[in-house]
Amino acid sequence: MTSTETKLQSFLAKQEINDVLMRYARGVDRADKALLLSCYHADAMEEHGSTYQGPAVNYIEGAIERIRQMGTMCHYLCNVHIELDGDTAWVESYVLTYARFAGDEGDLDTLTGGRLCDRFECRDGEWRIAYRKMAFDWNYDFPANQQWCGGMFDPAHPAMIMGRKGNEDLSYQRF
Repeated sequence: MTSTETKLQSFLAKQEINDVLMRYARGVDRADKALLLSCYHADAMEEHGSTYQGPAVNYIEGAIERIRQMGTMCHYLCNVHIELDGDTAWVESYVLTYARFAGDEGDLDTLTGGRLCDRFECRDGEWRIAYRKMAFDWNYDFPANQQWCGGMFDPAHPAMIMGRKGNEDLSYQRF
């Protein structure tokens, strides 16, 4: 294989891995079980802090219903570092997560910074997560205080398109 072919193969592998990461963020924010499952190999493992350690498929099964009941959730993937080693890739992705939780004394907003540390494997020509560990770096919780840019936006206005869970979200529509 020529140097150019090697570089092209590396570039394509990294792009495919990045596509999986983007599907994951979209899948978790939209509570899309099929999309999340498409990110992992069937025998993949997940370690998600103190909340879960075990098969990724079980993590997804348990998380989907909770996510559907939650308020707004957004995962933003930032710096992504990919080290390729044949059909294995070691991937570190910085992640910012915003979530709203209902509370007895009002809603709580939480912002968490961390890193997704993944072992990807290419099986049958397809890159997916084989093992994921989450590293938590920081967290900030605060009472929800949604004013929509000081009143500039009116969420009740018919022209406002609000994000939703599932396939009713704008991102699933074709216009």
